[in-house]
Amino acid sequence: MTERKRIFLLGGTGFIGSVLTKQLSADRQANDIMLLVHRSARFRELEQINTHTGSLGSFDLSLLDRFKPSTIVHLARMGGRGPLGRFLAASSGARANRRLVSHLRGAADKPHVIYVSGSLVYGDCGDIPVDEARPLAPIAFAREYHRAEQPWEDALRANEVPVTMLRPPWVIGGGSWFGEFYVKSIRHQRVIPLFGDGKNLMSLLDVEDCAGLIAHAVRQARPGHCYNLFAPGACISQLEFAERLAKLTGAEIRRMDIREIRRRHGRAVQEAFTFSNNSATQYPEFVAGYHFKFPSVEEMILNNVPAELRTPGGQSRALNE
Repeated sequence: MTERKRIFLLGGTGFIGSVLTKQLSADRQANDIMLLVHRSARFRELEQINTHTGSLGSFDLSLLDRFKPSTIVHLARMGGRGPLGRFLAASSGARANRRLVSHLRGAADKPHVIYVSGSLVYGDCGDIPVDEARPLAPIAFAREYHRAEQPWEDALRANEVPVTMLRPPWVIGGGSWFGEFYVKSIRHQRVIPLFGDGKNLMSLLDVEDCAGLIAHAVRQARPGHCYNLFAPGACISQLEFAERLAKLTGAEIRRMDIREIRRRHGRAVQEAFTFSNNSATQYPEFVAGYHFKFPSVEEMILNNVPAELRTPGGQSRALNE
């Protein structure tokens, strides 16, 4: 019989975390979950889960000594607006993470910490497949937020705490960049934005499978390693992605040049939507051991474009230059 896992979740009510919480809590025989939540959490949705109200930077660390988790899944990130706001938030996040690392360093039974990062830390890599050995060169939002991750990367290298880093690519879901920049634009303007020339590659992953791969990591990932999370074969150019959306919805593709993107959305958005990411891995057996619900780009798009926005057989109109 598989040993029951005690899992402490940080960021378990966020975009990816809320899906992961549902997946892990669905198997109560395998998992015993404790969730750190803010006061604004929707507690009715969490009635069947153990919760503790607090923040990453100040919650009582003795809770960990009492709960004794076998695994800590860390998806919590303090957010900020603009470069300065993100820098200040990341600085606060770094202090909170150093506090947590220091506590775990002294624990008799150290839990396995699974920290969820992202592919923006690799920077723009063109068409070259990017595996976990790629040197880090954070861009866009990761330029500031990577500061908060540093304590965990340091702990991993020093082997002070059993740490695994996970780096998902573009995660598609209603509460993500996809909903904000694509679904809203299609719904209200019948327009699909194309950021720059659209030649950059996008490795895509449905939020259900992102959460599923994190749960897979709880069971299978080895401490001291980093794993890229992605759906094999689901990597296309931004232009091709826009064209598939246009065919499904009948909306018009509208191109924005670099200057317009920066003027309307800022440098971080411009870098994020024009960087190229072709995720690969040094651990193919890890990815091969997971069964994807939405393995193809087509299935991801169909799962996340609301039915009322679809126009069967719809074709994209002329591409604006």
